[in-house]
Amino acid sequence: MKKKFRKIFLHIISFLCIFIIFGPSALAHYQNQEKIPGAGQTSDVVQYIKDIIGFGYATIGILAMFMLGIGAYQYLMAAGNITKVESARETISSALFGLILGLLSWIILSKIHPDLVNFKLPGG
Repeated sequence: MKKKFRKIFLHIISFLCIFIIFGPSALAHYQNQEKIPGAGQTSDVVQYIKDIIGFGYATIGILAMFMLGIGAYQYLMAAGNITKVESARETISSALFGLILGLLSWIILSKIHPDLVNFKLPGG
């Protein structure tokens, strides 16, 4: 068991040494390869992460509103059928839970690093 931990420790140390030696030069020439919808082409890693987070929040909001609409439609079309009403309520509660989870993730990110959630217009 000691040999296994020693081997893992040596792997971690070697990885950290390689990262310390080659990491800064790799990040200095960073150019993102994927275009994020609504974001400009940037070589700044923090801006790229902010763009990904902003796209994720937009996706969460759109999907939650879509699912709320589907749940409301199911509720209206249930016509008194108990199982359909319960299914519609479950859809609506899941959509609201997703919105609350997105809000909580925004709060957590703002506590970790406030600049991650301070979205600004490109060029502004």
